[in-house]
Amino acid sequence: MLQDLFFGGTDTTISMLEWAKAETLRQPEIMKKAQGEFAEVIGKGKPIEEVDVSRLLYLQFIIKETLRMHPQAPFLIPRRVDQDVELCDYIIPKGSLVLVNVWEIGRDSTFWEDPLVFKPERFQSLEYWMCEENILN
Repeated sequence: MLQDLFFGGTDTTISMLEWAKAETLRQPEIMKKAQGEFAEVIGKGKPIEEVDVSRLLYLQFIIKETLRMHPQAPFLIPRRVDQDVELCDYIIPKGSLVLVNVWEIGRDSTFWEDPLVFKPERFQSLEYWMCEENILN
C-alpha cells in the first residue's frame, strides 16, 4: 500500500513536469522568458533552492497553466450533496453523487480566453491575489 501511495504521488508529479516541458518546448518564447527569470532571480550557474520557488512567478504561472490544460485526473474526487441545490436550472437532490469535470472546466471558453492555447501569462493578472499577505487580508 505504501508503495502504491509513493508511486501514485510521484507519477502525477512526473506527468505534470513532462507536460510543462512539452508545452514550453513547443513555444520557445515561453522557455526564453522562464530562463530569463531564472537568470535574474537566481543567477547563472547557481543551484535552485526551495525558498527560490516563491520568487519565480513566471515558473508558477507555467505550472498553473499546465495543470489547467493537463489535469492529473479528469474528475475530482466524487462528492455527495448535503442539501438540495439548484444549478443552471437543474435541481440536484440531497444525497446525489457529483463528479466535477476539471478537464472540461480548463477548456471552457466562458471562463478562459483561448482555452486551447498554452498561455502562462493569463495568470499574471492574478499575481496580486497569490501573495500571502493579500490572501490573509
